Amino acid sequence: MILVLGEILFDIFPDGKRLGGAPFNFAFHLKSLGFDVRFVSRVGQDHLGKEILSFLAINKFDTRDIQIDPDHPTGTVNVNLNPDGSHKFCIAANTAYDHMVYNDRLKRMSERNWRFFYTGTLIQRNQNNVQLVEKVLANKASSAQCFCDINLRPGCYTTKAIRSSLRQADALKINEEELDEIMGGKNGDETYERVRYLMEKYSLNLVILTQGAGGSQWFLPDTHLINQVLDNKSVIEDTVGAGDAYAAMAVAGLMKGLSSKNIMDFAEEFAGFICRIKGALPDDMSIYQEFKRRLKQ
Repeated sequence: MILVLGEILFDIFPDGKRLGGAPFNFAFHLKSLGFDVRFVSRVGQDHLGKEILSFLAINKFDTRDIQIDPDHPTGTVNVNLNPDGSHKFCIAANTAYDHMVYNDRLKRMSERNWRFFYTGTLIQRNQNNVQLVEKVLANKASSAQCFCDINLRPGCYTTKAIRSSLRQADALKINEEELDEIMGGKNGDETYERVRYLMEKYSLNLVILTQGAGGSQWFLPDTHLINQVLDNKSVIEDTVGAGDAYAAMAVAGLMKGLSSKNIMDFAEEFAGFICRIKGALPDDMSIYQEFKRRLKQ
């Protein structure tokens, strides 16, 4: 019911590597919450690619959805942490996921009756993948919703890719810095007007604005909700993957038909949990059982 297209890679920290990539983090969370998820990506024919395929198989992803590239390496990102828990990325260029192919398997999947199709901007940092995403969306069922997570990493996006992503999206997740980059100016009292402008220009049904420790805002056609973080006193290990966790829980709540306010609470709580661990994915899977129980209520 959820088709995810995008990068899977290794985040390289000073003390080791962890599996990541915003689309994969998103897919992993939703699959761990019990949703029907298909994840499509491309890895190199190298030891990192083999490690990824093994991890996916263990976690019951269909590894046939992962394309193997004989000429380009598996994606990596060097992550440097700042004292405040924020991070800087150095993303390897010209890796396997930059060369995804719109093959028969992906075409058949794109034609299925998906509830949500997820993509982001990093996977569209070159023209090959911009066109690939457009082909997938051209074949999707009219009832499928496109959820776009804007992730603007230095040197890894173009104005064309951003505009293409906005045109494709039904629902958009964006943070304050990304809003400033897209719209210009500084974040302040005009945030509401700028988001409403985006919604009108690109026919968006939902914009989720994440604000870190400041909480989040949801913009719907006739509603504007502001939510504060439930617990902002916890020790932050790092913020890698917090936005992906928020996005996954938001879609989980939408799939379950929860109220926007409840979804915001769940999403902020889950993102906060991810901030208290190293990397984007938890080793303790019990957190998913707790949220699965609460999503059913």
